[in-house]
Amino acid sequence: MKKQLSFLALSITSLFSISSYAVEGGTSISWKEHPYLVESQCTGTVLAGKYVLLAGHCADSVESPFPRLVNFADGSNVMPIYRNTLYKPELPASKFADIALWTLPKSASMDKVVFIDDLNNAVNVPQLNDEVTIMGFGQNDSTPRLEKITNSITSTLYPEIYIYGHATQHTIQGDSGAPVFNAANRIISTIYSGSGSNNTATGLYEQNGVNLRFVKDWLLTGINAWHSPTELKFTGSKTIEIQSLHVNPTNLADRQNTGILTTGDINVTGGTCVTDGDVAPFGTCTLELQAGNNEGHVQLEDGNTITINRTPEPKPEPQPQPEGGKSGGSMGWLGLLGLLAFAFKRK
Repeated sequence: MKKQLSFLALSITSLFSISSYAVEGGTSISWKEHPYLVESQCTGTVLAGKYVLLAGHCADSVESPFPRLVNFADGSNVMPIYRNTLYKPELPASKFADIALWTLPKSASMDKVVFIDDLNNAVNVPQLNDEVTIMGFGQNDSTPRLEKITNSITSTLYPEIYIYGHATQHTIQGDSGAPVFNAANRIISTIYSGSGSNNTATGLYEQNGVNLRFVKDWLLTGINAWHSPTELKFTGSKTIEIQSLHVNPTNLADRQNTGILTTGDINVTGGTCVTDGDVAPFGTCTLELQAGNNEGHVQLEDGNTITINRTPEPKPEPQPQPEGGKSGGSMGWLGLLGLLAFAFKRK
């Protein structure tokens, strides 16, 4: 029997580790190295701390309800509180897109982020045959496995849709919402058809993605915040890059000049965010930071903070136990003996 159980366990383990349960033909990557990616039966990307960008059809049916838990690389999870989507049948074709933003109840802790491409820059518009990278949690079970594949843009169906093709590397179910990166490692699209299909004419397996340039105004209106890491740990000097996902041009000079940009053991000593004027939507700028040993905060805007050297929460003190380790509501062995004696006496 033990041998049968061992064989069964080995078979199950092997079943869950085969490549068909992850991005096909890809390379396994460490989730902890990409903490901005989240899993919730689909693949999402955290933006501005508390917004998850993913496909619109995720959580849009009885079988795939909203809200549902969003899972992070550190093993934690959280329930989103709001869903903003263009995946609405009542919308005209010029507005409809299979894309969504989920709002989290608070900022997620992460020391790395990825930026969206400058969607207003006409020079770097994605072109046919451009190489793209896709990272997703493709799966046919409840165990996420993160993989990366390389595809290229083979054609476009509509202005808002790209088709990516490769003979052996492709997305599957669970990759919906996965970010698509250009050669500069900037997000240009999100996968909305993770299953895809084989193109018999070209021999390529193709899947579809929403062109973020088509939804750029919706994206900015839904976020309207600085996009940056939310947790950093260092002492001394460090320069970080952040991105403006605001509707209008903005900068951090006013907050710096009025003394509300930082609190605690951290100072902003320079950087283009405070010296070079307004940053355009989807533009990036730098902050030069000087950190001490204690906790500090860079308050980019109300409710959007980078925490530096967070002080660990104190461990809860052990609760005092009654003498002998017994609680007042439990009965010791002497009490049980007394009850038994009383029962025999009644007999």
